[in-house]
Amino acid sequence: MIYIRMAFAALICAAATLFVVASPASAKATLKVSKTTGLKDGDSITVSGTGFTKNLTDLALGQCVKNPKGPTDCNLAGGAVFAKTDGSGKTDKVTLKLATSFSGKDCGTDGCVIAAQLLPSSHDAATVAANAVSVKIVFGSSGGGGTTTTTAPVASKSPAAAATSDADDDDEALPQTGPGMEWATVVLIGTGLLLPGFGLLAMLPARRRRMSL
Repeated sequence: MIYIRMAFAALICAAATLFVVASPASAKATLKVSKTTGLKDGDSITVSGTGFTKNLTDLALGQCVKNPKGPTDCNLAGGAVFAKTDGSGKTDKVTLKLATSFSGKDCGTDGCVIAAQLLPSSHDAATVAANAVSVKIVFGSSGGGGTTTTTAPVASKSPAAAATSDADDDDEALPQTGPGMEWATVVLIGTGLLLPGFGLLAMLPARRRRMSL
């Protein structure tokens, strides 16, 4: 009986480890913008976000040129605000008044986005990168313009490289909507953990027969 208990204990430990490995990753920062194309100077849009770090008080959210380097790269005349996040990482819905040009910047030549970004001086680099996301907006008659949702890309590079690359990639990239190869890794790890337990169970009948002789 002691060997049977040991075998089942091994199987339970392996299964518990498998569930830990397979647990889903935390949500990614996402912006939902009411309109992104066919915009006009002076238009107002609504923006909300989910998946951010919880209980933030200094999340800058507003209209900026691509790859903003500082406050002058954003529309500070009604087109940018400081947003807070609640205990689930969700922002309030805010209203932004857009402009085709601001602070010497022009959306027609520089390109504009709705961006969320933390102040680097108040947070570590990993937190800043995890809460940085942007959505491209287009002025002029370029079609529809319904609600657009964009998810922050996975931060797998240094914060400086990620900030530049993410802003460029947001123009074309779509958020991942299905599982990648993570399931294969989970299956391989789970199999490796469970096989020793099954092997131990298979050996028990033979060992008990030898002991009874």
